[in-house]
Amino acid sequence: MELILTEDIENLGEMGEVIEVADGYGRNYLVPKGLAVEPTVGNRRRYEKVRREISKKKEERRKHARDIADKLDGLTLSFVRKAQEEHHLYGSVRTGDIVESVKDETEIDLDEASVRLDGPIEELGQFGVEIGLYEDIHANIKVNVMEEEEEETEEEAEEKETE
Repeated sequence: MELILTEDIENLGEMGEVIEVADGYGRNYLVPKGLAVEPTVGNRRRYEKVRREISKKKEERRKHARDIADKLDGLTLSFVRKAQEEHHLYGSVRTGDIVESVKDETEIDLDEASVRLDGPIEELGQFGVEIGLYEDIHANIKVNVMEEEEEETEEEAEEKETE
């Protein structure tokens, strides 16, 4: 059975696409749920127009994502954290910290889900982080985690001055 999808369906197709499915699946599930329609001449025209509009919007989003990727690629963010002797951090660097730092540095708002970290960064060092922007467009940034210098107490500062 040939049908036109009225919305995107994972593993089946995108809105406006003409698909071939089993008669029972189309007649008993897709059409009654409003997920597909018969491929009449009017429906073909209507969904072809919708597909062109969607395609245009996707291309605009793609261009916007490429522009952001160009701005972010190679960006190095620095974080200062307290660490133990084994270079393990007391506090970690999380996706929210990275999003906030990117916003401060570049004024670009990112979604936390776009920051691809396996888990929080819990050690000192430099780490590569991928930012997923749109479909296959991503940017690579560096996150540098440095140890916080312990501040000298007033007594230690006075002792150094008298020496």
